[in-house]
Amino acid sequence: MTRRPLRIAALVAALVVMAGLAGCGVRTVDPDVAASTVFAVGDCVEIDSGIAPSPDPARATEVSCTQDPSYTVGATTNAAGDCPTSEYQHLPTAYAEPSTARLCLVPNLVANQCYLMEMPIGLVEKVSCKPRDDGVLVQVTQRLDVRDQSACPAAAGSYAWPYPAPARTYCTRTLF
Repeated sequence: MTRRPLRIAALVAALVVMAGLAGCGVRTVDPDVAASTVFAVGDCVEIDSGIAPSPDPARATEVSCTQDPSYTVGATTNAAGDCPTSEYQHLPTAYAEPSTARLCLVPNLVANQCYLMEMPIGLVEKVSCKPRDDGVLVQVTQRLDVRDQSACPAAAGSYAWPYPAPARTYCTRTLF
């Protein structure tokens, strides 16, 4: 009689272990949302401008915040895929893989450097300040650690790029 209860106990234990292992593989989060947890607000990323808008989607990789250029994750998109404000740079899902498309980005740029803005998504690439025929050539004239649209000189071809978080404003001059 003692053998039967041992067999039942062993069977119950095996079922509990199998149920536990099966539960480990269950995902309750949408894969796109789960992938977006790779980057947190405050992380710095690089997006290879040579990738977008090629057939392969752009993918962010974590880098040092001192890398020029790079981007700071200022926020993540809501469920509809929108950033908290239109001031952030954002790669739409047509150009980026899901975890990258959820990032609301603030560029990390250096004053007195020139950058090529690649269209249509606005990725920046550090380049010489010599005139070019492709994209929009801009020079960062000032980097301010405040969000202030009026902090930059009001001159023809000069623009302010304010960002909410982290608070930053770039004063730029378009060189084309």
